[in-house]
Amino acid sequence: MDTKIACRIHDECNGSDVFGSDMCTCRSYLGFAAEECVRTAQQNGLGVIAYNRKEGRALGEVVKYLVYNARRNARSGDRADDYFSRTEDVAGVSDMRCQELAVDVLHWLGVSRIDAWLSMSNDKRDAVVLAGIDIVKQVELPTDLIGPGATVEISAKKAAGYFTQTRA
Repeated sequence: MDTKIACRIHDECNGSDVFGSDMCTCRSYLGFAAEECVRTAQQNGLGVIAYNRKEGRALGEVVKYLVYNARRNARSGDRADDYFSRTEDVAGVSDMRCQELAVDVLHWLGVSRIDAWLSMSNDKRDAVVLAGIDIVKQVELPTDLIGPGATVEISAKKAAGYFTQTRA
């Protein structure tokens, strides 16, 4: 019998992971993934969390906080339809991460199949699958773990094609 594997590739988010900002779902997803990984391990499986140092979509903390300020102070308000363009307005690009490199740690660990992929990111999922690792089931963040301050972020990501159970 194959060992069941729960996995999350998590990109650093000091604002949320460390300081508890409610503008994103990073901390909530990291906590949820940790619980799912422990639950899988308790059932004789394996839980893997790869924590990557890619603060603010690999644009750095300063840019990230400038984007947060731009979102909070926008005349039109913090809106999902402006979510990605706020980063582009500040940094010139919306994201500098190269998700294909994030998969290296999974290869190093010998992971060839993930039973519970704990991420809604289409870019991360596509990088994992392109690297030859099968994903059996993708798991979105439960809605009860999405704080009121993160509704703009999660709405923007879903509109951009991030995974949801309804799109499975």
